[in-house]
Amino acid sequence: MRSLKLSAIILMLWPYLGIALLYLPGDTAGTVLFLMYIPLTLAVYGMNIACACCWKGEAERLAFWDLLIKLAHIPFHLTLFLVGLLFLLAMVVPALIFVSPIVAMIFAVICWLLMLTTSSYGLNAVVRGKREGTLSGRAAAVLGILHLFFVADVIGAVILLIRLRKRKKLS
Repeated sequence: MRSLKLSAIILMLWPYLGIALLYLPGDTAGTVLFLMYIPLTLAVYGMNIACACCWKGEAERLAFWDLLIKLAHIPFHLTLFLVGLLFLLAMVVPALIFVSPIVAMIFAVICWLLMLTTSSYGLNAVVRGKREGTLSGRAAAVLGILHLFFVADVIGAVILLIRLRKRKKLS
């Protein structure tokens, strides 16, 4: 339980740490720390995926952390979306015609990888819920698919937690 909670909290805070590193004073310190942040991001993502997959507890606990992490990341995703949109709207400036699409694609990849990492909690909760008998096959398939798309993943996480808690109270 402790490793699940610790890795989930680290994942909740990790994107915001990356933004904070961009605002460090001094050019070299911020650059060095940011270059260290990139490989550490892969390690944090891998650690969370492994922790979610190796969790031996109930599906409800995984679904709870899935929803909590996704809710914590909403401001991060909105910020990247708005900044990316601002770059795309600034393409009227000739210097940004080539840079803006690249920045928008980088932001999209960052958001998608973060969403898939958090979805590992939800997908594993869906599999465990199906195995425990608290989710039907159809509900498990729909909730699993919802965890693969933006915005739908948060809706799917809410529905998943509600269904798992309702079934737990009934039994």
